[in-house]
Amino acid sequence: MPVYRPLPADHEQAEYMRQIARECRELLQQPPPDTFLGRKTQEPFPAEGDATPNEQR
Repeated sequence: MPVYRPLPADHEQAEYMRQIARECRELLQQPPPDTFLGRKTQEPFPAEGDATPNEQR
């Protein structure tokens, strides 16, 4: 039965994939970015009764 011995290129590829996995884990541990979606930053302007937009004041 032949014994498999990895080539040096296999070691380099495996280390590269481990580095990618480490970077991905670091990114996933960070809090999600603030996208402003759903955030209420200010109150809307108050309604002025029955005034229409074309009505002169």
